[in-house]
Amino acid sequence: MHTESPLTPSQIEEKIQNAIIALQLKEFKSIRKAAEYFEVPKSTLIARVAGRKSRTQSHEMAQILSNAEENTLVRWISRLTITGFPATPMLVKEMADEIRLRRVQVASSRIPTSTEILPIGHEWIYRFQKRHPELKTCYSRQLESNRAKEATPENIQAWFDAFRTRLIERKYELDDMYNMDETGFGVGTTQSTRIIVDSTQKSNWKVTADKQECITAFECVNAAGKALSLMVIFKAQNTNSAWIPKDTPQSWQFSTSTNGWTSNSHGLEWLKRVFEPESKKVSGDRPRLLIMDGHSSHITGSFIAFCIEKDIDLLILPPHCSHLLQPLDIAVYGPMKRYHALEVDRYSRAGVKRIQRAEWVELFQNIRKKALNSSNIKAGWRGAGLQPSTPQMRTSNQDLDLSILRSSPPDGTELRQANQTFNKALADNDSLASPTRRYAKRMTRLVESQNAEIALLRKQLADAQEVIETRKKRTKGKRVKLQGQFVFSSEEVLKMVREAEEKPKEKKPRGRPRKRPIEELEEETEEEEPDSSSSDLELELDECVARRTR
Repeated sequence: MHTESPLTPSQIEEKIQNAIIALQLKEFKSIRKAAEYFEVPKSTLIARVAGRKSRTQSHEMAQILSNAEENTLVRWISRLTITGFPATPMLVKEMADEIRLRRVQVASSRIPTSTEILPIGHEWIYRFQKRHPELKTCYSRQLESNRAKEATPENIQAWFDAFRTRLIERKYELDDMYNMDETGFGVGTTQSTRIIVDSTQKSNWKVTADKQECITAFECVNAAGKALSLMVIFKAQNTNSAWIPKDTPQSWQFSTSTNGWTSNSHGLEWLKRVFEPESKKVSGDRPRLLIMDGHSSHITGSFIAFCIEKDIDLLILPPHCSHLLQPLDIAVYGPMKRYHALEVDRYSRAGVKRIQRAEWVELFQNIRKKALNSSNIKAGWRGAGLQPSTPQMRTSNQDLDLSILRSSPPDGTELRQANQTFNKALADNDSLASPTRRYAKRMTRLVESQNAEIALLRKQLADAQEVIETRKKRTKGKRVKLQGQFVFSSEEVLKMVREAEEKPKEKKPRGRPRKRPIEELEEETEEEEPDSSSSDLELELDECVARRTR
């Protein structure tokens, strides 16, 4: 026998509301007939018509979030599930805390302290889920070992469906669709590249700098082929002004961390100091789309709350699919890493054992100009199938490397042309003897070989000279330890340096500091010991003498 499934509380409440509206419109003559028609308890309908609140409404005052706030949180969880990055219980609690904190800020002119707001208990998630049966708890499948297992056509197609839905609903322009990602650079590290070596030598290693550290760079590009300002994270405790040269773009941001990697605070600071002001100038009141991977530094309660407040739509990439769907990974970071490796090799050939941070900032300006151009950025969006929207490119499981740079063959040298002319003249002249002919050919080959050797030496010398001249031109200036905030822009750093240089210096006395005169102290007289102690001492001496004489 088939039995209907029990209704959820929200469905029962919907029926009661329909019954009340029908009674107000006088569609039924009695409450009993309305209760029978809508299949709700008559006693409940009588009480509700009389003005009694529902159980949900009566318990709302005791809840941490209001019903409207909880419904908003449920919709956000649903959107996050569709994008392929389901919310964790910890993230839901962070979002609830963020909603509650901002609600208090709106109602009050001052910012409440953390002690004024009680923390959310561990049982709140269970009660919240019980109030919203449409939510369920399950364990996400983790396949970290193989990226290809996650990059299935089904997962990619589901993400493209969510992307196309957002595109239709919000009607984004090319200037309003952004992709952000961070990447690490090893200062002093190079790449494993294809090389040509002497076959008689067994070694195929490449010399690198002694000291290596990680520097993280935040990059963000839009579908129109433009890039936002850079944010750099050094491995240090505090930012030092000596690391930022004076010709550094003023909009660049600099920060530090204990390991040179990003953190939750860095992601939020980048959103506030870089993305929001710079993208707002371009988009105005139009909605903005921000596509990112699911790194933990991006998906935090404060990060998401700020995006909701500023009308920024987040779209999270599926796990392990950034190499297929992220424009920066497809056509920007590849050339950028190769240019970086070439610069590191150039410094190593010049005999530089350690690349200074200020030098790295200078060389990265040139690297960024070469790799972060409009054609590479547009190629990344096109290769990801996002602009124009062509999901079939990505669902075919064809992982094409679209970041390979084209190179033209080198032109011939004048010496080679001269040698060809000379060899042709020798061939046409039959009057020369064979030994002379062989000697002339040998001389031409020798001259060409020596010229090539000189060209190589000149290139190495020019590279070394360029590094030396760059270090000479760089003025060290005043080293200022930057404190007071977490992230600094180039403009703020240079301003602090100027203020420190303009500050009058305290004159130090010349020569060695004079020694302080030794103050004469009154002689302390020892107290006279009692006679008993002296007599005891005499007895001890007598005993020692007696032992020695035995």
